[in-house]
Amino acid sequence: MSGASRMGTLLLSVDLEPEIQQQADAEPERLDHLRRRLIELLRSHAVPATWAVADPVRSVATESILAATSGHEIAVLGDRAWLGPGCGRLRLERELARRFDGARKAGIPVTTLALRNLDQVRELDLLVDHGITALRGPATGSPPAADQPAPPIRFGIWQAPPGCQVPGRSSWWLPATWSICRQIKRSTLRQSIVHLHIDAPCLAASGDHELRMLSRVLRYAAARRQAGHLSIRTIGQIAGAALAERAASPSRSILRPAA
Repeated sequence: MSGASRMGTLLLSVDLEPEIQQQADAEPERLDHLRRRLIELLRSHAVPATWAVADPVRSVATESILAATSGHEIAVLGDRAWLGPGCGRLRLERELARRFDGARKAGIPVTTLALRNLDQVRELDLLVDHGITALRGPATGSPPAADQPAPPIRFGIWQAPPGCQVPGRSSWWLPATWSICRQIKRSTLRQSIVHLHIDAPCLAASGDHELRMLSRVLRYAAARRQAGHLSIRTIGQIAGAALAERAASPSRSILRPAA
């Protein structure tokens, strides 16, 4: 394979709504303003993102995100309040039906569940029953791993690699963008995925500095894409391609459930 044909992948996901404990301090006007700025920033670089909201039908952000021309994806933002241990299968079934089936009935294509404050969901069979094909875990506070293994597919659900939170919880994000840009460059050689996980409420509260740094990263990523070294895709797009490839290669599946 020639060097020019090698390509990395950049994935951006956005948690757009605050957690319950953040809601008292959240300022809806500031968050709405940030959403508009993020949409415009991504549009200026033609970068799609996966935007996670608690309920796509009820969210005031859904329409503006889908109306943008960048190919964005809407995902459901999962919380331990209805996904965590002790919630029970009956409640989970009801919440999945409301948030996923309800969104599709409203014409919103939703196939990704983005977890926020829990690491996993045990009832994967219920996720499959409601047409979920991709699962994203919570962000990490550290830089992207230098060499992550290929994301697994379990029960027909593609699992996104861990994302690095923006703005970061540690000082690595503050001095410069070189760490992320270096990982994006390395992803070409490894043909791997770099996942940036944007915490919108934290970004809205942190001022313009981090947003400007994110803009530099996106500018660098867009240049890498223009040079043919990088693909920038949503979780749903990557999951769809991975599942289609797996379906085309049935011999790779070592375990199939009985019909």
